[in-house]
Amino acid sequence: MIKILLAEDTPEWQKAHISFLNLYIGADKYEICAEKNAKDALEKAKEEKFDLIITDLQMELDFEPDFAGEWLVKQIKETEKNAKTPVIIVSATYNIGFIAEKLGVRYLSKRTMLSMPDSYSYALREVLSGLD
Repeated sequence: MIKILLAEDTPEWQKAHISFLNLYIGADKYEICAEKNAKDALEKAKEEKFDLIITDLQMELDFEPDFAGEWLVKQIKETEKNAKTPVIIVSATYNIGFIAEKLGVRYLSKRTMLSMPDSYSYALREVLSGLD
């Protein structure tokens, strides 16, 4: 069973991720913990070991940069349980590639995800192929 932490504040995007995961992994092959903000996602990452973390970048309240997805990725890399867990940033942010490269994680543009759904599958396969 693949354990996935999803940090996404928009219910519609949470549903989209779950639909893609069901399609490309299979509903019976993963367990998901979905959190609506970075603070709660970080608490889960401190408590439990995950096989994959998927996060949005822009989920901060009133655009407080201290609690955005970039902050979350940095904090997760400091946790004992998930420091080496693969992370995929999925966001509509225009400079997502630059941010992901700076953080040393993979990324997928929401625009690409919607226009080319197989890109989600490719990103998942790439990350999950490295799991034991």
